[in-house]
Amino acid sequence: MSDPIPVTARPLRRAAMAQRQPQDPRFRDRGGARPASTQSGPARPGPARPAVAPRPAPPTVGIAVPAAAAAPLPRTNHLFAGAQFAFIASILMLGLYIGLTSTWTLLEPDFLIGLSLTAAATSLLFAVPPSGKLRGLLVLVPTIDILAVGFFRDTLPNLPTSGLLIVIPVLWLAGGFGVSALPVPVFGAIFVSLVPVARAAAWPTTPGGWGAICILPALVLIITVTVHLAAHQLRAHEGRARIALAAATEAAAIATTVSESVDAAVAFFRPDGTVALRNEVTHEQARLSGFDPKTRAGVHVYGPDRKTRLRPDEQVINRALRGESFRGDLYWVGEPGDQRAIIGNARQVHTDDGTFVGTITVGHDVTDLANAVALREAFLIDVSHELRTPLTSIIGYLDLLTEGHDLRQLGLEREVSTIQRNAEQLYAIIGDLLAAGDAEMRVRIALTDVADIARQSVGAILPQASEAGVVVRAEVPRHVELEGDGGRLRQVLDNLLSNAVKYTPRGGRVVVTVAVDGETCTVNVADTGIGISPDDQRQLFDRFFRAREVRDDARPGVGLGLSIVKSITEAHHGWITVSSRPGRGSTFTVTLPLRQPRAGAPSAS
Repeated sequence: MSDPIPVTARPLRRAAMAQRQPQDPRFRDRGGARPASTQSGPARPGPARPAVAPRPAPPTVGIAVPAAAAAPLPRTNHLFAGAQFAFIASILMLGLYIGLTSTWTLLEPDFLIGLSLTAAATSLLFAVPPSGKLRGLLVLVPTIDILAVGFFRDTLPNLPTSGLLIVIPVLWLAGGFGVSALPVPVFGAIFVSLVPVARAAAWPTTPGGWGAICILPALVLIITVTVHLAAHQLRAHEGRARIALAAATEAAAIATTVSESVDAAVAFFRPDGTVALRNEVTHEQARLSGFDPKTRAGVHVYGPDRKTRLRPDEQVINRALRGESFRGDLYWVGEPGDQRAIIGNARQVHTDDGTFVGTITVGHDVTDLANAVALREAFLIDVSHELRTPLTSIIGYLDLLTEGHDLRQLGLEREVSTIQRNAEQLYAIIGDLLAAGDAEMRVRIALTDVADIARQSVGAILPQASEAGVVVRAEVPRHVELEGDGGRLRQVLDNLLSNAVKYTPRGGRVVVTVAVDGETCTVNVADTGIGISPDDQRQLFDRFFRAREVRDDARPGVGLGLSIVKSITEAHHGWITVSSRPGRGSTFTVTLPLRQPRAGAPSAS
């Protein structure tokens, strides 16, 4: 928040505020300026001029402040009329008192002069236009009222309270005008005090008489300074309040416009759970899900499998209001046969000082993308099944050919070996495609020796590593037993070792370690290869993802190995992490529980 803007702001500061004024017509209207027209007259026929790119505006910092927001309190004739009517009402009360006590006083010349001055001041108030150069003449209205007070007080010397009438014009001058008007009420008070002296044509001869003359100007001086300072502070506070209000109004307009401009359901909840903002898409998704405001959940909301109905406490709004922050959660809304895929995000909103102001939820409709992904995966599975049958026959006949004939004597050993190697590679790829297409990774749990599996995997990769010039060694205990699927765990190590050898330059090394830590077993596969960038690490375990360096080098693969490794690991209630730096190698760490959770028992993970 900027410093308070004084009423007597310098011209340079006013110019700066004008430059910061936004182009929103609402703010221009507040300041009294009319929006500029986009063209000066009707369009003229003729050749179109080439479009000229506008000069980019310099970046601004903070919130643009409307000029009207920094303006002082409005000094309109309506406000001044209120003050004048209060003065007139006081005079009427004074006249009523005189009429009840001494009616003849109403005809005194001084009282009639006072009434005439009051009438003249009131007429001047309505004669001065509310804007323009003549508006400064309004200062004469309270000045004339002060003169009238002098005649009223002289009419009633036995009623000292009549001098209190001066308070209204004094407050008017002190609070409604600038510093230049401050001497007027003081000199007016002196005039009111000296009218009786002038009437008597003699100065006081006693201290009390002099005190009666001086007390009113002194009090008026104190009141004038105090009111002026208070009005100055009030204008400063009001300026800040207007700036804050303009900023809040602008932010609310931007938030509403943005929420209605995006093709996503956007809702903002206050800390008490009430809705502060929601767009039209939110209503559509709520209608589709059968939303119940009492439970803050939909009746037709399902998990990623499109079949498992989510409980109210598992749905986006209730999770968000519990304080959860999440991103990218997939769920389906709508009755079976008419469902939409939604990606749900939720995040808490805090101010700069950490104050919690609410929760925002966003729901993106990704039905087309989800259907396209499902269609792609179904196609890959169908193609994989179609390819697997003839490929199995090819591999079988190659085995028969190898066993039934002396290929070296026939001069076909190299050719058949190449066919066999490529057929087995293609068979492995098809196996990966089928494994990746499984909705759920199935494992058969039994006691398994992970150390032995590690040694077997290292032995199987040694020929490939020797050909690539990479050293592979295993640093494992004699036995490490755990509950798991030995075949699937072998697949995990084979994939990790295959990648490590494939992406490690000649002369590098790969080390496999197995260790037990409490109730878990840790398997590390570390290499001195090309490494993985931080950006690629975020997507490394996604299906069909391949790092940029791998794609640039045109290395073979379909990007399924690591996603299968993750699926197998998670099927064993474990997890996998990677630590890598480009050019410094990578370390994949698979953590598995030694004992699988029993049915009905909570998962260790």
